[in-house]
Amino acid sequence: MAGRQKILGFTSSTAIILALSTTIAVGEDEATEGKQFTEAGEEGAALPEMVVEAQNQVRQDIQKSAFDFELTAAEVDSFYTVTDAEALGMSPVSGLQPHLNNLETLASDQPPHYWLPEMSREPVATFYPEEAEGHKVRDWKLVITDFRGSQFREFTGGGTPPQKLEWDGRGDDGTILEPGYPYSYVFSLTDKGTNTYNHAGVSFRVPGLDYHDGGNRHLELAGDELFSRFESELGDTGRDWLTRASDVIREHPYSPVRVYVLAEDLGLAEDRADAVASFLASSMIVPREQIETEAEQRPDLRSELDGRVRIVIEHAE
Repeated sequence: MAGRQKILGFTSSTAIILALSTTIAVGEDEATEGKQFTEAGEEGAALPEMVVEAQNQVRQDIQKSAFDFELTAAEVDSFYTVTDAEALGMSPVSGLQPHLNNLETLASDQPPHYWLPEMSREPVATFYPEEAEGHKVRDWKLVITDFRGSQFREFTGGGTPPQKLEWDGRGDDGTILEPGYPYSYVFSLTDKGTNTYNHAGVSFRVPGLDYHDGGNRHLELAGDELFSRFESELGDTGRDWLTRASDVIREHPYSPVRVYVLAEDLGLAEDRADAVASFLASSMIVPREQIETEAEQRPDLRSELDGRVRIVIEHAE
């Protein structure tokens, strides 16, 4: 179930809110829907799905109350248990009593995974500009910057800014943003008296991205979401992300799949590519050789990002 996270970008009476398209676990979005996580005039804050690279002062008023409830047999039976997971991982094959014997273990997880994280899709982010009170705006500008502080994407307009501005995650040159890297934004207003007001937003990062390009579907993940530093063995979070990727791949059963991995060391990139491909092959019950892999070395990667993984589903339009 998709949820929306909001970040208050600055402390002026003129504000812009950034809502990033991520997913939180089932039940969380109902609890947080319509609630304000920061008050106007305070620095921004984000839910755990986002990494905000800034020190912000946040005030949270939390009220806790005790409650009692009784569980019925039906309620207990409705809980998802290890037994349920094992049963859903088995499938009967043809035989005299297929539901009593001849069970075949499936490496594929067939039930929907509502509890897993979702990759961001277009629009990757939605901005909600607010006009400065008491000022007649002549023009406005929104600039999204990368981790170097360089301009990545610019939006401009005359007069009152739009109430909503959607960003597809692409830069001015059409390139897609890099998952894991921090981005920020600056919103500027110029009034008819030629006074300019600049409002800087907090940094944000997108851990996973799902987008279409050239007739193919791309699933991109930051390397540190899947692996520990200098390791090629998938962590628990990495297996969750790739299980979600397997769900997406099953939407295109006749499309070839390629795995591309970028790391500081070529051998590490190759080992990680094989680990990702082997996991996907096992999940979808296909021969490992059916998933092509490609590894690339880039020695100047930022150490905290630890590379990138891209899964390409070809002819997925």
